Amino acid sequence: MSAWLEKWTPEDADFWQTTGSKIAWRTLIVTTITLTLSFATWFMMSAIVVKLPGIGFKFSTSQLFWLAAMPGLAGGTLRIIHTFLLPIFGTRKIVTIATFLKLIPCIGLGFAIMNPETPFWLFMVLAFSAGFGGGDFSSYMPSTSVFFPKRLQGTALGIQAGIGNFGVSLAQFATPMIITLR
Repeated sequence: MSAWLEKWTPEDADFWQTTGSKIAWRTLIVTTITLTLSFATWFMMSAIVVKLPGIGFKFSTSQLFWLAAMPGLAGGTLRIIHTFLLPIFGTRKIVTIATFLKLIPCIGLGFAIMNPETPFWLFMVLAFSAGFGGGDFSSYMPSTSVFFPKRLQGTALGIQAGIGNFGVSLAQFATPMIITLR
């Protein structure tokens, strides 16, 4: 919860009706959209690696497997770190910074795939940074729990996780089409 909220009592029916509901649902919408983008970023490398040999990259099979695995390894590790970030910095800052961090792999990979001479190490750095999207889950979901009363937490978390995971399908569907447009 951000420091700008002086009072947050979602279990208080009057507070929920007058103030809490609006803020909670708006927060859910923003975090769900950004979580969808997080999951899309996290999984885009798996869609990219299968296309790299076809667009001129000479990476070995082992290197391609490492590129596909790195976002998962990074995301899993970053989930541990994200667990502690929310209480320290608050939802607003975490969502903002996490969203901007996802620009690194998205823009970086966009440029990297345009040049078949892009070195493997740079792809590994970008693959690691794509893992930022996997780490987000561990701060977004607890944030949602804080904003909603207990009776609505399951609904809110279900919406966020369900739609957020749509990002995986989005990455698997859209990434190959985007690569072929280069």
